[in-house]
Amino acid sequence: MLSWLASICLIMSAWDDFRNNAISFVVETSYSEWDTNFPSISVCEMDNQDRIEEFTDKTYGDPHDYNFNEIVKELVYFKGLAFYTLQMCGPNVTVKHEDCFKKDFVEFSAEVRSSCSGIFRKCVWNNVDFDCCEFFQIMDTEVGMCFGINSIQTRNQRPPRYPMVSNKDTGPGSLYLEIRGIAKVYLLGKEEVPTLTTITTDVVPISPHIRVHRFIAIREMENQLEVKDVSVEQRNCKFTSENNLGIYDHYSYSACCVHCRKNAQLSVCGCIHHQVPNAPREMFCDIDGLYCLNKHYNNLIVLKAPWSNRTGLVCDCLPSCTEFEMTVIKDYKSGIPEDYGIVEITLERLPSERYKRKVVRGKLDLVVSTGGITALFLGASILSFVEVLYYFFVRPIGDALVRHNINKKETLKSMR
Repeated sequence: MLSWLASICLIMSAWDDFRNNAISFVVETSYSEWDTNFPSISVCEMDNQDRIEEFTDKTYGDPHDYNFNEIVKELVYFKGLAFYTLQMCGPNVTVKHEDCFKKDFVEFSAEVRSSCSGIFRKCVWNNVDFDCCEFFQIMDTEVGMCFGINSIQTRNQRPPRYPMVSNKDTGPGSLYLEIRGIAKVYLLGKEEVPTLTTITTDVVPISPHIRVHRFIAIREMENQLEVKDVSVEQRNCKFTSENNLGIYDHYSYSACCVHCRKNAQLSVCGCIHHQVPNAPREMFCDIDGLYCLNKHYNNLIVLKAPWSNRTGLVCDCLPSCTEFEMTVIKDYKSGIPEDYGIVEITLERLPSERYKRKVVRGKLDLVVSTGGITALFLGASILSFVEVLYYFFVRPIGDALVRHNINKKETLKSMR
């Protein structure tokens, strides 16, 4: 009994370690052999007064009520609030302006936002020019249409990738962009997307007459091949292919947050805002829906931790297994005479460390551990358990059948 008790306790301990401590992280330092991938860069236009004025003059006439310029701006470059729209056309307005329903605001973005050639003026990687619009592909996000390079979340499922790789032969990489208008440049992983809640350290705001030079450091994450065989609950992360979201084709933490926010908007207001990517148009909010979203802004837009008491949205989203750690070393900002903005992003140094996720307790380890415990305390193997089944179940049944056949034959002989 003591042997059985000891073996059960140790087997339960091995099972607990398998469930909760199957993964470990190590730091690799063999940096001379690495190729370091540059972050995916997404450029999202944030304002364009010239195109807004052109659109409103064509739609509402010239002259018109110039509050509609602000309405178009806040709907095209939606940030979660619609102050001017509700003030002019909201459900609480007694007399709505005649132009409120002249055009469906869902259509505004397609006519106002700039094309790729209208945003990018020049693109350079390590002092070599390349075609911006060949590699910056359209990406649908909840902040509107953006253009991303080396991202797997673009409309084109197999976008051309520019070899933005840094190693001991190339040295630290540097990306130089000349951008027209007011925009935000997002520095993200290849699976991540710009969102309304992207942290500010991952964003570089850019506008005409401004040059920003950002230096960054990167620590990448590599996964042992066996990690994919471990359950999601054990490794506490998801690979991009383990996707059950309807928003994007690939899983990421940011994509999961967008999906979470979409479900929360549907639950609270019965509709979603018109910038939600890859959503059917019939789900988009009308003016009454925008009023609801505006009213519950803090509950729908602001993310919070499950243990936090402040107002916000709790999203149970796991990180991506391939996400990297990026640190902003320093930013230099200066004025320039040119009528466009310049952003330069430079890898401050080649990384000397990277993380690796390894499996320390796999399924085979659990089997070996369980077998060793039963052999040590019970002197048993898997054949021993088969023998138990045989002696207590199979053999008695077989003996009973043999006896039955013998009795049957003897009965037949006696009858003859």
